[in-house]
Formats: sequence, structure tokens, C-alpha cells
Amino acid sequence: MWMLSSSSDRGALDVVDGAGIHAGRGPHYSRRTPGSRTFTGVGKEIVLITDDGMAVWACVLQKTPAKRGSGSSRGRDKVSDTSVGWVWRNMMFRNLGKELSSDLIRSATRKTYEEWVARYVELPEVRLRTEVDIKKVSSKNPGYCYQCAGWEKGPIKRGKLFLYSPRDQQEGPVF
Repeated sequence: MWMLSSSSDRGALDVVDGAGIHAGRGPHYSRRTPGSRTFTGVGKEIVLITDDGMAVWACVLQKTPAKRGSGSSRGRDKVSDTSVGWVWRNMMFRNLGKELSSDLIRSATRKTYEEWVARYVELPEVRLRTEVDIKKVSSKNPGYCYQCAGWEKGPIKRGKLFLYSPRDQQEGPVF
């Protein structure tokens, strides 16, 4: 069902932007620059697209930004944030097809783990997570499809619901 893709793949971009055969659907709510040539940003990534071209999934391992108020990201005179952290994010999931989103999430999570190990040798030490902007989704139960796929509900921070993948840190994926 899922095929390896990239953040610059035209089919994946069309799903993310609501373009091409998906014209009229509008871009995904998290898309910062619709029409740009990529959509994941900097970091190690796995991008998947369904074989029918109706859904996209992307996970990226990135360094965490400087802590708020440290000023280190803007060259201010405050004390710099010297801690280096990592976040492994499912930063894009969009389903424009008829498949249940929870089924797609479950299979995409599994495929992500497989492809990650094949490409990068081992899974990151940090747990895969996603954030759902609770004000920008139309669901009365934001993140429900992730929860049905086995993801654990986490805290709400800055208006975003955090959800964590079904993975035991030492044992690997649990489905």
C-alpha cells in the first residue's frame, strides 16, 4: 500500500498542496509554503505515498530548536542554549482517499520503522511523535485516527495535541 517517496516527489506534493488531480482540496493546514519544491524541511526523513497517490506520510528526525527565551537562535546577548536535543516527528499525514485514516496510520508507522532501519541502520533513540493543531482540524476529537491506530495521547502544548507512536523504546514497534 505505501511506497517510498520523497518530499520533492510531484505526486506527494500534489497531495500536500491539494494540487494536480487533487486541485480544489487546498493545502494541508500545516503546509507553510504551498507550491514550494519540498515540504519536510531539514533532517533525516522517510516520505511515503500510497500506491493510488491519495495519501502522504512523512517523518523527519531533526535537532530541536533553541529553548524559548535563550536568544541563541537570533544572536542576542542572552545565555545560549547549549543542550542539543532531537525530535522524531510525523510532520505530515494527509489522506484524500477512501481508506480509513487509522488503517493508513498503522501501516505507515510500520513501514516507517522498516524503511528507517533499512536507510539509517537503527531507529532514533527518541520516540516518534506527531502534533495535531486542535484549532485547525474540523474533528470534534482531534487525533482520534491516531489513537485508533495505537498512538498514545499526550499533552496539549501551544494549542497542539501531542501523540506518541506505539513503540517500546527497547523492544521496537508494537502493533
